Amino acid sequence: MSPKSFAPTTAPRSLRDPVFLTARLKAVRTGPSVRPLNDWVADLRERLGQGESVPWFDPASGGVEARSLFLLEGPGTAVGSEAGRRRTGSGIISVDNNDPTAQNCWLLRREAGLPYEHSLHWNIVPWYLGTADRITAPGRTDVQRAVPFLHEVISLLPKLEVVVPMGRSAQAGWAAYVARYAPAVRTLATWHPSPRGLASRPAARPEILRTMREVARLTSQEGGNPP
Repeated sequence: MSPKSFAPTTAPRSLRDPVFLTARLKAVRTGPSVRPLNDWVADLRERLGQGESVPWFDPASGGVEARSLFLLEGPGTAVGSEAGRRRTGSGIISVDNNDPTAQNCWLLRREAGLPYEHSLHWNIVPWYLGTADRITAPGRTDVQRAVPFLHEVISLLPKLEVVVPMGRSAQAGWAAYVARYAPAVRTLATWHPSPRGLASRPAARPEILRTMREVARLTSQEGGNPP
């Protein structure tokens, strides 16, 4: 299945519906646009020996055709697990996930007019950090270890033009990546879309919305990568 095989969702948190989730999970290794990325996920799981701690890319997103990449710091508890940790969510990085941060992303994208099927969501650190019940923020060692893996992902995105690191941790991780690999993409940093962050910073939501609108403008233009 390609992203066009999935009709745009009409409300946030659609993956709480088992029918929607089953359809996405069936497509993680078959959709042409996302298969190279999820083949990479399967390989990384074997290399790390951490199993479902590394989630799948969303088959409803842009996959390898994506022109924009949104980066947060690391997967949440709704993702898969190492041995002994029960997965409570979809196992996919998606704005359609059944959690409040994904809901905020969904609503902001709709308001900005930014089609989901044209972009991709991922994390600076691709594996889960923390215990069964609590997320741990990535430290410098985690970020430095993850930078080469992020490079492998970006190497699979030939049309990538814009990267949006969301939140300080993601921005620090992206800065470490840029210092090492100097990618030919535009960076538009913004706030993390968590409910706590938006509640504590009244200016955060309007800034994220402006950033998403700029991403929509840039990626709707014809032509190659920006300088």
